[in-house]
Amino acid sequence: MKDKPALLKLASVSKAFGGVQALDDISFEFDAGLIMGLIGPNGAGKTTLFNVITGAYVPDSGAVSLDGIPIQGRRIQDIVHLGISRTFQNVELFESMSVIENIMVGRHVRTRSGFWSAITRVPAIRREEKALRERAQELLDFVGLADQADRRSGDLPFGWQRLLEIARALASDPKLLLLDEPAAGLNAVETGRLGELIGNIRDLGVTVMLVEHDMALTMSVCDQIIVLDQGCMLAEGLPREIQSNAAVMAAYLGNG
Repeated sequence: MKDKPALLKLASVSKAFGGVQALDDISFEFDAGLIMGLIGPNGAGKTTLFNVITGAYVPDSGAVSLDGIPIQGRRIQDIVHLGISRTFQNVELFESMSVIENIMVGRHVRTRSGFWSAITRVPAIRREEKALRERAQELLDFVGLADQADRRSGDLPFGWQRLLEIARALASDPKLLLLDEPAAGLNAVETGRLGELIGNIRDLGVTVMLVEHDMALTMSVCDQIIVLDQGCMLAEGLPREIQSNAAVMAAYLGNG
């Protein structure tokens, strides 16, 4: 018997929209320290599952827990505070803000005064603002954007915007980072660097859950993979097991 609960656990989670069953009795769990892949054809329910985990959707039934703490039905900001952060299929940045300000926004959940108080430079929180900016710069260094801090985020090339969104998600010090199609729109070189970055994030002690259509990236970086099809669990296992699974090949790869 394990001494501690799984980092993330879903138990019989279901979610429907009208007559469409987006998630149907989804159950799985995994421990900290892994890179988990979540794959499946378009419409399989992957992003819906991310939205349930992060609190954007409340499941119709079932339970979601982080380190044994139930999180279904909690506010998004409370789930972030507990240790889950995410990126999105479509990059969502504050384009008129600078690169470093975008990361500082992501950090506000870990500050006493919050980001908006900090940028007004109230004397009592200047020390906290300094620490906030220093942490943001560390994250820029980590993702390879060290010299872009003062640039307007909307002016960054698309691949760099992806990196900035990851840095902002890391700013809340998550236990679990959900990456929703981070390689979308990237070229081969950028995708290779992304794979290295995902490994480096895990080395920081952050568990990663990855939705990605780039199978070469998924199979190379993930420790385990979960496959969804039409809202149902189709398979779960090591990358080599998933690659040789006939049901997965039929549903996802188009073979069979």
